[in-house]
Amino acid sequence: MNQTSFPFARDHKGRGRRNKINDSGNRLFFGLRPPADVERQVATIGDGCKNVFSLSGRLRLTTLHVTILRVADYPDLPEHVIFAALQAGAAAESPPISISFDRIMRFPQAQAVVLCGEGGRKSLTKLHVQLGVAMHNAGLPHNISGTFKPHMTLLYDRKAVPETMLDCPVSWTAHELLLIHSALGKTEHHIIDRWPLLG
Repeated sequence: MNQTSFPFARDHKGRGRRNKINDSGNRLFFGLRPPADVERQVATIGDGCKNVFSLSGRLRLTTLHVTILRVADYPDLPEHVIFAALQAGAAAESPPISISFDRIMRFPQAQAVVLCGEGGRKSLTKLHVQLGVAMHNAGLPHNISGTFKPHMTLLYDRKAVPETMLDCPVSWTAHELLLIHSALGKTEHHIIDRWPLLG
């Protein structure tokens, strides 16, 4: 896995202190990650998808996630944005979320081949809105989307892929919310902080 700890320290009171990031492109978002057994299942699905539809895109197995709320992209991550996102994450209140993706489909605009489904959508949408409100209360754009569609990206490819039902849905229960830094163009995720989903 390329997902490693973000260069982030803790002071004696448990609060975060961000170390300097020198990457030229950085995305900050809240997300959920599947467990290892689900990653293996997705790898098998992804390989089958590539073979059936003759896709050439590279599977994104080291950064599998479900985005709950995208904060923004920056050349460098500003301190006030990190602080606001940490406040928003700490304000999130949700029980563990049962997620189930039962189909493969393509998002044409992004040229993304994804897993999606309705299992857990209501709870995921509630968390999406809750984080957006918390971001707004912390002084940043809320980024709440009226077309929020929970999904997990398998790969990017220019070829069209028909919506296809899976023989066995990809299902798991998410127990923690993550604030993730993505180094753009490097397929690397770094976890800034995490919060348990306790209800």
